[in-house]
Amino acid sequence: MLALIGFLMVIFIIYLLMQSKATPAPIFILVPLIAAAAAGSSFVEVSKYVKDGVAVTMPIAVLFMFSIIYFALMSDAGMFDPLINFLVKKAGNNVVAITVATGIIATIAHLDGSLAATLLVTVPAMLPLYKKLNIRPLIMLVIIGSAMSIMNLVPWGGPVARIAAITKVDINQLWHTLIPLQVVGMIIVLAFAAFLGVLEKRRGAGMQAIDVNAATLTAEEQEQNAAKSAKAEALKRPKLVVFNVFLTIGVIALMMFTKIPLYAAFMFGLAIALLVNYPNVKEQNARLKAHAGEALSMATILLASGVFLGVISGAKMLDSMAVTFISIIPPFLGPYLHLIMGVFAVPLGMLLGTDSYFFGLVPVAMSVGSKYGIDPINMANAMLIGKNYGVLVTPHAATTFLAIGLAGVELKEHLKYCMPLLWGLSLVSLFAAILLGIVKI
Repeated sequence: MLALIGFLMVIFIIYLLMQSKATPAPIFILVPLIAAAAAGSSFVEVSKYVKDGVAVTMPIAVLFMFSIIYFALMSDAGMFDPLINFLVKKAGNNVVAITVATGIIATIAHLDGSLAATLLVTVPAMLPLYKKLNIRPLIMLVIIGSAMSIMNLVPWGGPVARIAAITKVDINQLWHTLIPLQVVGMIIVLAFAAFLGVLEKRRGAGMQAIDVNAATLTAEEQEQNAAKSAKAEALKRPKLVVFNVFLTIGVIALMMFTKIPLYAAFMFGLAIALLVNYPNVKEQNARLKAHAGEALSMATILLASGVFLGVISGAKMLDSMAVTFISIIPPFLGPYLHLIMGVFAVPLGMLLGTDSYFFGLVPVAMSVGSKYGIDPINMANAMLIGKNYGVLVTPHAATTFLAIGLAGVELKEHLKYCMPLLWGLSLVSLFAAILLGIVKI
């Protein structure tokens, strides 16, 4: 019964999100509360679920509020202008060069294994260029998602560390078996980015939007655009570009090389950036108000998703869902269970979330697979490789909302476009792992 309630809850939440029946916040709050009541949880138990769940998403919500305002402020001040102008000059209207560059930047940015840091470095830097060249932000997100997926196999990344803990295998030994796949995966990411660039170019990307639309603007609209441009230009701080770059590098360094919370790094950075770039109190208030709306709306969603996480974990629905899923697989497919789990790793990861997938589903799958002669490491590798491609399309994960918030896209459009492509890449990666002998049939 718990498994049934859990599956129905997740399916209903995804349906409502995809159909845009309501904003995500009330969906993540009300549906889990109804499910908890149906599961027989008391008011006291539900209160604890909510408290525990929100405690998990609170740091990410705070991170989002300060990071989005920080990078928006840097954009206002013109910190990204030299990079954008350089890339535009070098790439011109070469959309393929821009999409491939996105894959390279995201790969390098993810060397620290932090999903949030990769998004916070890559999206704000590349988004203005995508807008200038009329490339859809969804293209950027799916490329970043693919780069994250293959780079997340580093030993200091969360998924590999979880697998090492579950299997009790030395983490470096585990990583050494995955290195060939990472090399092949990087090539796949760049080829994928180039392919998407070709498709976008055929769609008409490569011409600056202002050039495309200028002829259709009325005199009044042109006057309004000129006023907006003048207002935006007044916010630029070209003499502080070098300072802002070093400040941003310092913020990123704090996230990568210290143990302070990620949100604390952006708190410090934002405080300094405001005082240096806009020393006037009225200007500071204006910049905060200009970007607070978007930051707060996304933070609300992140906090609300904590209710979902708290209920599905606290009510033990996840454990029941994992056991039920394994039990329905026909016995004749038992010897191929690891391949089945690898193939469906992305949708399963979307349903369960990272911790629940690795600490709930993987151990159960390893136990059942061993009865059919499947080595536990073989099972773990297949499930690890596939799951990584779902990191940016899990509808109840904080990083998903961070990504769509930074890129300014709707969750529905993000899932519809990115999920099938990333799932397809996971199958390609799994096939490559089989050819390399990392996953054995």
